[in-house]
Amino acid sequence: MNFLGKNHIGYQASAFGNHVFFGIDPRNNQPFETPFRQASPEEVDSALTKSQEAFETYRLIPIEKRVQFLKAVSEKLKANKEILIHWFCAESGLPKDRAEVEFARSCFQFEFYAKAVETGYALEIKLDPADPDRKPNPKPSLTKLNIPVGPVVVFGASNFPFAYSTLGGDVASALAAGCSVIVKAHAMHPHTSSISAHFILETAKEQDMPDGILCHLLAEDFTVGQQLVQDPRVKAVGFTGSIAGGMALQKLISERKEPISLYAEMGSSNPVTVTKNALEKRASEIGKQISASVLLNAGQFCTSPGLLFAEESANLNTFKEELIQAFLQSELQCMLHPGISKRYFERIEEHAALVDVIYAGKREGNFIQPTLAETTAANFLANPHIQEEIFGSYLTIVKCSDEVELSMCLQLLEGQLTNSLYAEADEINRFLPVLTAKSGRIIYNGVPTGVEVSFAQQHGGPFPSSLNSYFTSVGWDAIKRFQRPVTFQNFPQEFISKKVELNENVHFLHFLNGKYE
Repeated sequence: MNFLGKNHIGYQASAFGNHVFFGIDPRNNQPFETPFRQASPEEVDSALTKSQEAFETYRLIPIEKRVQFLKAVSEKLKANKEILIHWFCAESGLPKDRAEVEFARSCFQFEFYAKAVETGYALEIKLDPADPDRKPNPKPSLTKLNIPVGPVVVFGASNFPFAYSTLGGDVASALAAGCSVIVKAHAMHPHTSSISAHFILETAKEQDMPDGILCHLLAEDFTVGQQLVQDPRVKAVGFTGSIAGGMALQKLISERKEPISLYAEMGSSNPVTVTKNALEKRASEIGKQISASVLLNAGQFCTSPGLLFAEESANLNTFKEELIQAFLQSELQCMLHPGISKRYFERIEEHAALVDVIYAGKREGNFIQPTLAETTAANFLANPHIQEEIFGSYLTIVKCSDEVELSMCLQLLEGQLTNSLYAEADEINRFLPVLTAKSGRIIYNGVPTGVEVSFAQQHGGPFPSSLNSYFTSVGWDAIKRFQRPVTFQNFPQEFISKKVELNENVHFLHFLNGKYE
């Protein structure tokens, strides 16, 4: 693998930069042996040029070829699963079963977004036929459909070396939209990302895709990302990470002459609300579900639950004891990187000044157990910072004296990716108005971890959980982030059919005689 340590400028491996960094094994904090060269400003510029040229070709390729390419990527990945799984585990410290799940999801996403294009869903074709006899003015024919916006920059995420990085949904959905993609790889998993890029590019070459359809740039600091998002050739940006990181990118983008969209998924504490009735009837079951969700892969998910609201009762005390026992008996789990564990330890020390820690999880190097804290509703209302995300296995219980106090706490919440509600059926409507106002997905009698890749999924919520709550980073609608609509007026139907070049199973939305059909 002579490409390891180098940048991918389309089909060309490149390593002219002077800045060298190494991947780190989080289990022992030791560097791997391969030096990786950060992309130089000249290499970034070359990638931008190549990406722009590739886009002009790729956007005109028949959609059937685009679909075929996406499906071929999935097959290529499956054929090279072993090496990808190896480096995923080596660079993240995550267990193999997690790698298997995330790998399967990444392969599925390429197939899933191919289907969204193949069926016509992603194009959103709307036909409104002409009526030349309409009085007093003839009516023109109108056909509206989505087209790709241009080269897209995607920032790899630290906590998902597959599903939100080089093999992730942002890359797959941007390619499905018809855009070329430049990936700024995450420095925490450079082997995984580089090998992933190699297999996508190998597939692209086999499928006769244009050189530059994917560029893959390595970087340890912020300079490469800054150069990318401020370049006028870039037309959209996908990002998954912290609020600070997302807002820094937004600031850079706001300095551009031409505004573009930053689709940033940022911080979320994913609150869980448990009613008194639910605790009375199902305390043990709820405790098992929530503790398992907090424990999952050391809580390193954007949907890991970090807050729990409940009314004070004897059942709540029993419930807390169950959580403590589950955390106490859990094995220590490795965090993704020494930088992430350092920040986790800093955050829990800051948080301890505002809350009561009732179980302090063990720590050994980058390995942790969950920590459980509690506070009163009055303290939560007086210190809104308590709700800020702690990335890792950490849960804070907010004790409310009654439902009025509980409602006040929920009203104080900032925007979240998810809100979970454990309640009886006749209690749902009391909570829905505030929960829908605060989040993009609401889970009833379940936990927020586990984001189904579905055409009905919404993964994005009000600020600061994401920058644009109208869009999702998961599901078919994720493709819309990298498209814009165009209407063709008075064009012959043959032109539209040729432009789209889809099969007879494509779905069109017709408007006839004042009605959709």
